[in-house]
Amino acid sequence: MNYSVYDKGQYRTTHLTEDTMWGAFSMALSGRSRHVASYKFGFLKSILDNLYEVDENLTLSFDQLFGKFAEIYWNLILKYHLRQSPDNVEGNTTYLEQTLLEAKSKYMIPEDTPYESLTYQMALDINSKVKSRCKNNVVGALFGDTQELFYSFDKKSEWLRINPQMYTFVCKHKLVIEKLNYFEWAKYLEKVNSSRSSDHLLTKIDESTLRSNLNRYRKILEDEFESHNCFYCGRKLNAQNTHVDHFVPWSFIKSDDIWNFVLSCNTCNIKKNDKLAERYYLKELLNRNSKYDILRFASNYSPKKLEDAYDWAKSNGYSTVWRPA
Repeated sequence: MNYSVYDKGQYRTTHLTEDTMWGAFSMALSGRSRHVASYKFGFLKSILDNLYEVDENLTLSFDQLFGKFAEIYWNLILKYHLRQSPDNVEGNTTYLEQTLLEAKSKYMIPEDTPYESLTYQMALDINSKVKSRCKNNVVGALFGDTQELFYSFDKKSEWLRINPQMYTFVCKHKLVIEKLNYFEWAKYLEKVNSSRSSDHLLTKIDESTLRSNLNRYRKILEDEFESHNCFYCGRKLNAQNTHVDHFVPWSFIKSDDIWNFVLSCNTCNIKKNDKLAERYYLKELLNRNSKYDILRFASNYSPKKLEDAYDWAKSNGYSTVWRPA
């Protein structure tokens, strides 16, 4: 059945076992599912990277999803020069590749410019065009490949709502699903790219949305949250010794959220690295977020969302608890 032509889809409301849910993702990622381009892998990554951006109804807007989607492919296509589908008879590129290449030309963007360096208006324009060109096929395709179990969607109203049973399942097994997606995605990209451009594919996919510059968050934390001391050890911070830290590690949460950011000194940031701080600091962060008007910067924030992210990270293998010396 060609689900890509559907304007709406409703997830099946039936009790789901873990085997059934694993089966849905296995089908979507396996060779039994049709992959004309890499975009179902990219769309699944967009959903996984937005897991903690959902509202109380587990709904995500297409703007959220395709903003992340555009960012992923901007870096994969224009930074790493990876083709996303085989050449057809005429040798044409896909709509998404055309859209990004047109934007690069329109704004005269230098080669290898990362997505994070684009201006707000550039990103808004690019995201809108990507959403317009890609929503008609990719949303319905992944819906069908996950056997109508993962989410509901409405292309006209531009929203996607995750099945609550699947949401819990995906949070519980997020890293495993993510790694399976990366593995199958990398296998596909190896088929359509030269050996040179496909070097280190898993790293390129994983880091396609990693921010290298978090300075804009630093100013918010300093000015709005009055953060002038290391969140962990309490030492006074200065311009040379201030780092923005993902409290729940970026490698798990895969998003940049002000409610998950703290300022730390260089020593604590390096030693904490990819670990969870002990639960005492979770309580401190919850207190900080309740003290200031965090909803000005994160409309979908709730204390439960932060607590859940911390607990799901622990259940996904982030079991080494760190504390400052």
